[in-house]
Amino acid sequence: MTDRNRALRLLAGAAGGSAALALCLSLSVVTAGAAVFYDATVRLNLGDDDRIFLNVTNDYFAPPPPVAATIVERCPSPVDDYPVIMLLARASRRPPEEILKLRLDYLRWSDIMVRLNVSPAILFVGLDRDPGPPYGKAWGYWRRHPRGESFEIRDRDVVDLAKLQVAAGYHHVSPYTIIGERTRGVKVEQYVAEKNRGRYARQEKAARENPRGESHGKGKGHPKEHGPHGHPHDHD
Repeated sequence: MTDRNRALRLLAGAAGGSAALALCLSLSVVTAGAAVFYDATVRLNLGDDDRIFLNVTNDYFAPPPPVAATIVERCPSPVDDYPVIMLLARASRRPPEEILKLRLDYLRWSDIMVRLNVSPAILFVGLDRDPGPPYGKAWGYWRRHPRGESFEIRDRDVVDLAKLQVAAGYHHVSPYTIIGERTRGVKVEQYVAEKNRGRYARQEKAARENPRGESHGKGKGHPKEHGPHGHPHDHD
């Protein structure tokens, strides 16, 4: 082997090593970010299914970890609000903090969508026929107002549809697959949790052993209040 070829091989090996190191570091950052969010959901004192659903939602939208943890802890109703906030943030390309602020100012989700200039169509992706309850009424209203010029569906409907979009999008299935499960009495959160429980087995074990997310050596923690403004009014 010539000196030139030997040098080229050494350079290639170094480059490959650098790439592998960069990949490992990147994966470590992702894992650490997911842990930060998971710990935040533990402090919310949620049930297992709700906690897993929130973590899957976070994986789906992949916001910056510090932002995600802050948002979910400030949500008045984390399991309902977080999926909607992240869906609207993606659609509008606006910071999720801005959307949370609008919600904390007691705006309805439909009003927030109008302010963000987000089409209601994002809630109905994959729904080309009447999905039936609990989505059918909102779907029918949207079909009559496809441009969103008079979009005033209930907050509960927006939340249900956002959760449906998260579950279908994350698992790459038709929304009708999840709707079929709902007709059998399986909630969206339960559907998602059953499919992802193994991914969070280690974190779930730690959560059961330390249910309030207490840090070792720092005394007992306290449940965090959900947002400085309390619970927004129910507009349903």
